[in-house]
Order: sequence, then C-alpha cells, then structure tokens
Amino acid sequence: MAFCHQCGQQLPEGANACPNCGTMVNGQAPVQQAPVQQTPVQQTPVQQTPVQQAPVQQTPVQQAPQQNYQQPQQGYQAPVQQPVTPESDVQQNRGIAWLSYVGLLFLIPMFARKESEYCQYHVKQGATLFAVELAYTIVTRILLAIINAIFPGDWFIYFYTYSAVYNVFNIIFNAGYIFLTVLAIIGIVNAATGKKNELLLISKIPWIANLLDKFYKKA
Repeated sequence: MAFCHQCGQQLPEGANACPNCGTMVNGQAPVQQAPVQQTPVQQTPVQQTPVQQAPVQQTPVQQAPQQNYQQPQQGYQAPVQQPVTPESDVQQNRGIAWLSYVGLLFLIPMFARKESEYCQYHVKQGATLFAVELAYTIVTRILLAIINAIFPGDWFIYFYTYSAVYNVFNIIFNAGYIFLTVLAIIGIVNAATGKKNELLLISKIPWIANLLDKFYKKA
C-alpha cells in the first residue's frame, strides 16, 4: 500500500498522482491548471415602458331626493286653524252672506256661518229687513181691508172693482214695497262685494239684532 510522500494521503493502486495534493508519485511536480477566468456576463438592462392607463370616467351618482317621512302619530290631532283676519273673513263668506237679504234665506248664513263676523253683520240686517217686510205686509193688508169696508167697491158683472180711495192707498202701500225691495238689492250688492254698509232705516231697529246677538253668544 502506497502513501503520498508529500501529504501522507493513501494512494490508490496504479495512481500516478496524489488525489489530495496532486504530487506525482514518481517525484514529478504536480501540474497546476490555470484558473479558468469567468467572463462576467453583462446583462442588458430591461427598460420598462410605462403602461398608460386610460382615465376612468366616473359617472356622477345622482342621489334621490331625501324625503322626510314623518311617522304617523298615534291618536287624532285636530288641525291647526289659522287665525281669521277681517279680510279673509270677507273673502271666504261674501259668497253666502248676500243670502241674508233674500227673505227667509237669511237662515242659511245664520246657521252655516255662525262664527263669521261678516255674516253675522249682514244676517242681522237681513233678518231685520225681513221682519219689517212681514210687519209691513200685515199692517197694510189690515188697513186696506178697513178702507175697503168703509169705502166699498162695486160689482161689475163677475168682477169686483175697488173704490178710488182704496186704490189710492194701495198705490201708496206698494211704493213702500218698492222701497223695501231697493233696500234688499242694496244689501245684496254690499254683501257680495265685501262691504259693510248700514241700510237706511233698517239699522235704526235694534231689537232683531239684539236677539241675534244672544243667539250667537249661545252658539
């Protein structure tokens, strides 16, 4: 068995050189192999081309209008009433106030618009005018009957002709009806146009208005 005289490494059989240090078995110098120079490989820098992204268009989102929903409150609540001014009272009730001067139709605004001061004013005048017309009719009919009894007329075949005195008083009394009719027309125009004007002579009779004041106070 052979050993290397240089490093003492056991040599395999038939070996010409030490596998450890490379010393020749027969005393020859080990052959030095030139180191292999490795040429550095230069890597070409990779240029990164920036990718341009298309701008993303943002569609504006339309928000639905927010609605304030109020939860229904339990229980009944009376509606809030706006304060009534004299102007609004006239505008709201002049369409019915003129009925105060059409005979018994004054009862319609009297009961239907009890809270309206405008209707109360015209109802008082209309009721007074109606009472005057009724009293005037009763009085004139009684007077004409008395005049006819004192100054009787004559029968002409089947027709009765009144005396001249009766006809004169009848004309005078009819003039009174015309005067009362004119007052009613004036009252209708005033009530329909939003005016509160006192009627001639009618406003001087307060007892009907006093009765109606008691009625409105109770209502």
